[in-house]
Amino acid sequence: MQNKNNKKILVVGGGSGGHLSSANALLESMLDEYMIPAENIVYVGGDLGMEGERVGNSLEQKQMVNKPYSVYFLRAGKLQRQISFNTVKLLFRTILGFFDAVKILKIEKPNLVISTGGFVSVPICIISWISKIPIYLHEQTASVGLSNKIVGKLAKRVYVSFKESTKYFSKGKALHVGNNVRKAIFTKEKNDNTSKEIVEIFKNSKEFPVIYVSGGSLGSHILNRKVISSLNQLLEKYSVILQTGDNQQFKDFEYALGKKLELDENISRRFLPVKYIEKENIGYVLNNMHLFVGRSGANTVYEIGVLKKNALFIPIPWVTHNEQYLNAKVLENIGTAKILEEKYLTESNLLDEIQRLEEQLKLREIQYEKLDELFPINATSRILDDILKEK
Repeated sequence: MQNKNNKKILVVGGGSGGHLSSANALLESMLDEYMIPAENIVYVGGDLGMEGERVGNSLEQKQMVNKPYSVYFLRAGKLQRQISFNTVKLLFRTILGFFDAVKILKIEKPNLVISTGGFVSVPICIISWISKIPIYLHEQTASVGLSNKIVGKLAKRVYVSFKESTKYFSKGKALHVGNNVRKAIFTKEKNDNTSKEIVEIFKNSKEFPVIYVSGGSLGSHILNRKVISSLNQLLEKYSVILQTGDNQQFKDFEYALGKKLELDENISRRFLPVKYIEKENIGYVLNNMHLFVGRSGANTVYEIGVLKKNALFIPIPWVTHNEQYLNAKVLENIGTAKILEEKYLTESNLLDEIQRLEEQLKLREIQYEKLDELFPINATSRILDDILKEK
C-alpha cells in the first residue's frame, strides 16, 4: 500500500523495550508496506538510560542507529509521584525536553504525531497539541501509566492492545486493535542469519527442552542472579538461554559468562547467556523454546499470546498500577501461563516452579480460541490505515 497523501509523520516513544518495539513496527511498516519516503518519517526517542545509568545510554540510542529517516533524542526526564532529589533532577530534564520538542517540531514540521508511549512522548505531544498537530496514541499495556493518561487526553484517537485498557480513555476515543507485532517473531526455522550458538543449544532440545529467560530488553538484575544461582538444578533437565541485558552497573552478562566457565563442559554447553536476542534470532527462539520465564511487559506477553506459548511470568512489582501483573493475568486467566510474584522469587525454587507449571498445563482446559480473539496480529495496518485515511 502506498501513502498517497504525502504526510510527514513523527513517531515518538521510548524508555522501555515495549514502547520502542511498537515504534519500530510502525516505522518498518511505513517504509516497507506503505512506501512512505524516508524523508517523510521522523523518530524521536529519549537519552535517559535505566536507573543507575548515565544520560546518553538509553535503549533507543543503542538501537536506533543507521536509520534512513531522521532520528532525534531529546533530553528526557520522568514523571514521578514521590518527592526526592532525583525527582527534582528528572523534572528539570523534562523541562529541557520541552525546549528540545519545540526545536524538533520547528525543524521537521510534521503533519501528525504517533506516540507509542513512555515519558519521552509527553513533551512532544504537549507541544504538538499546542501547535494543533493531530496526535494518535498506541497503548501497549493492560493498565495505563501517567504519561499515557496525559497524552490520551490530547490524542485524537487511542489504539489499545488489550480490551481491558479501553476504560482508561474517553468513551468512543479508544479502539482495540492489538499490539504492533514484530514480523521477526514469525520466523520459525533457522536460516543463514541465525546465530550458530543459538542453533547449537536447540540441537538437544528433545532431551533438554530449552527455557528462554528474559528480564525484558533492559534485563532484570534480580532475575538474572536467581537463574544463575539455580543453574546446577535447571541444567540437569533443561537448556537455558538467559538474556541479561547490558546493565553497566551490575554487569550481569559478564557475571553469567564467568559462571558458565565454572560449569562442567558437558553442562556448560546447555547454558547460553546473551545481552540481547537479536532480530535475526528472536523468532527461532520464541517458536522453538519449551517455555518462557521472565518479566511480563506488554510486548512480551503479547508475543507469547500470539505464538500460543507457555510462560512463567515474574512481573515487576513497582511499575505503575502493577501493569505487568495485569498483563500476565490475561494469559494466566486463559490457562497458558502462571504468575510468580517477585516477593516470593528469592525464597522459591525455580526448578520446582517450572515443573509445577508443566503439571498444571497438563490438567488445564486451555482456551486457545480466546487467544486469536484477544491477540490480533494486524494492529500495525489497522492503526496506519485509520490514520492515513484522514485528510
